[in-house]
Amino acid sequence: MKGQKIFLSLLIPLALGCQKNSDRDSSLTSFLMLGAAGSQTIAPASGGTVQAARMSLTVPQGALEEETTITYEKIDVPEGKDSIVPLQAAYKFGPEGLQFNKPASMTVCYDVQDVLSRGLQEKTLQIQYFDPDTEEFISMGGDVDLVNHCVSAPVYHFSAYILTAQLLAVTNTGPTIGGATFFPGTPIAGLPVTVRSSITDWDAASAIANVRFYYRTAGSGLAFKSIAMQPEPNDPTGQFYTAKVPGVDVVAAGLEYYIEAYDSLNTRSASPASAPAAFSTRTGDSLDGTTPIRFQTAITQMSAGFSRDLTVQVKGSSAATFFPVPADTLTFAGGKGVTSRPNWLGARYTAQIIGASFLQASYGSQSVSMPINVYPGVMDRIELRYNDAVLPDPLEVDGNSVTQLDAAGYDAFNNFMFVQPVFTASPGIGTFGDAANYGKFTAGNVFPDTAGTISATVGGYTVTYNVLVHTTWTLCQFDVGLFDDVCVFN
Repeated sequence: MKGQKIFLSLLIPLALGCQKNSDRDSSLTSFLMLGAAGSQTIAPASGGTVQAARMSLTVPQGALEEETTITYEKIDVPEGKDSIVPLQAAYKFGPEGLQFNKPASMTVCYDVQDVLSRGLQEKTLQIQYFDPDTEEFISMGGDVDLVNHCVSAPVYHFSAYILTAQLLAVTNTGPTIGGATFFPGTPIAGLPVTVRSSITDWDAASAIANVRFYYRTAGSGLAFKSIAMQPEPNDPTGQFYTAKVPGVDVVAAGLEYYIEAYDSLNTRSASPASAPAAFSTRTGDSLDGTTPIRFQTAITQMSAGFSRDLTVQVKGSSAATFFPVPADTLTFAGGKGVTSRPNWLGARYTAQIIGASFLQASYGSQSVSMPINVYPGVMDRIELRYNDAVLPDPLEVDGNSVTQLDAAGYDAFNNFMFVQPVFTASPGIGTFGDAANYGKFTAGNVFPDTAGTISATVGGYTVTYNVLVHTTWTLCQFDVGLFDDVCVFN
């Protein structure tokens, strides 16, 4: 896939709310000519941003498998459906179905006058993609900035994306169901399927009361089973609900499904709208026999205190690509680190203790393990040592004596590291040796007992200890009349 070209679907606003039709057509043509197509090469290690007129797509570090030239082109807007009103020209992402290892962020800015002139409300704006197989709009949600008039949402794969609004009833409107997104994108026999949907109640007088996902094996004609969809805990917009279909209910034939939601005023909505008489279908696959699960990135080492965000992926036997999934369990083996979830789909591993370990994860019946070596992190402190023990403070030595000192560095997790600091001593108490006598402190020939300090410095870190040098001289005794070369006059 090296150097592959990817066709992106981007969004261009009409920005023509109050103009005459002829002016609108002319302005639209001119506007689209400014941003109808373009390209940007993005590397996995750095990520990058594709920028067009009033639209940006930010691909984070690690979201792509390899360096990719991303391109985008304008396509026709599909017709609206039910209460969904497409507002923008759509642009197509490709190749169709490319999966990001972590979500990219799309931001689309719009002309507020165009929205209001249609009798629509800004708060209902969302970014959606259109599934041509099911002819459904699938919502990616929408965080609406009412000051700058922009909408942002995460996107997980390439498709045709459109900015949309909702037609609201004069009286109470039932919950808006944004379709279903599957993880993995194709159900795989024996593995659970995480289903994600944007469920929104736009009425101030009501709230979401209950959301359920109904499913059965495709073509079975059996009664639908149902499971509750719960609010996604890490969703900052408060729009997304998720459910997990157990692996025992997933077969290669796939799933037939619909979503049902009630608000607190007992108004029902469904997707498709006429469900259960109508339902959607997602074709399945069997589990890949060679590499059914993996981390998207192979790493062999980490430093204590540093984190790596990884994505767990699974693969079907007939799929050309791996699909990201939210891992059931995350483990940093042997207590060498901790795990967390930066978002609902991500897996974060943070190293803490040096040594050999494994990064582990599971999804359904499948598990993956990757060996890792943890090395010391950023130095946090230095210690001076003597006879394999921390140097006492103060260090007491005799004048003219030689003391061999050593130094040790430690990171914030108390992991040892070798260091070679520069030793210094305050004037008058002694000196340190040259490179051949590294760490040797020769105490001065002092009288009387003399106090001072010794210091060790490396990489901007300095540690200082107090030193007391005891004199080896004695006082001369005049009354005896005997003198030698080891006494001093009082």
